[in-house]
Amino acid sequence: MTLSQRARDSLDSMMIAGLRQSMGPQHSEMQIRTVPAVEQDSLTHMAVLSIASYSFRIIAALHFAHDARTRAWIAGMVGQDEREMGPQPFIDAICEVGNMCCGAMNRELGAFYDCLGLSTPQILDIRSLPHMAQIGTDHLQHFRIDLPNGVLGGLPLHATLCARAYTPMDFHWKPPKVEEVAGELEFF
Repeated sequence: MTLSQRARDSLDSMMIAGLRQSMGPQHSEMQIRTVPAVEQDSLTHMAVLSIASYSFRIIAALHFAHDARTRAWIAGMVGQDEREMGPQPFIDAICEVGNMCCGAMNRELGAFYDCLGLSTPQILDIRSLPHMAQIGTDHLQHFRIDLPNGVLGGLPLHATLCARAYTPMDFHWKPPKVEEVAGELEFF
């Protein structure tokens, strides 16, 4: 086995941590869990990025619906009026969420591997999703993201992680402990 179970579990944990970071603190109550498949019925597109090294390739995809409900959510995340958000700023904002998620994963993978590269986001039609399983993967995992308080009308977001190792990969990653500090001010 080229990709150990510890490495698979670590990649899944990195993806979940990256999704949490990319969604921001306003969604701290969101639930992310692994699922056997993506519920494609309400989804139209996916923002796809890759992290690559000499020894592996990881593809991460954030699945979304290109609709008014998702545009309103994204506009709120970036502090824009949804009526003023055109198609390109909407796509740019979705891509930035994916970029932030993969950037977080890329930083964490840097503790184990050198020479990592991060791609620019690409937007693909959701009908491309079944092909991710056919590109020669060692690990394919889907995630369901339930946002709090009926965001997106209660519809979940989905994400997919696809990993291919060219040499044996075995590492164990633990999320860093976040220390909560309250009531302290720092003056410069």
